[in-house]
Amino acid sequence: MARIVDKEARCQRIAALVASGRGVCESCREIGISEKTFYRWRAERQSNATPVA
Repeated sequence: MARIVDKEARCQRIAALVASGRGVCESCREIGISEKTFYRWRAERQSNATPVA
């Protein structure tokens, strides 16, 4: 599978758009990825995050 170079940047842009009041679906469409892909990437990011003790 090909590596997505700007995956992290895309996730952050979508999160920022959602935080500003836009819908997830609309934000994903604007960035150019599917909603399902965004949710998968977000879950990946959360599982890779190291918990702060």
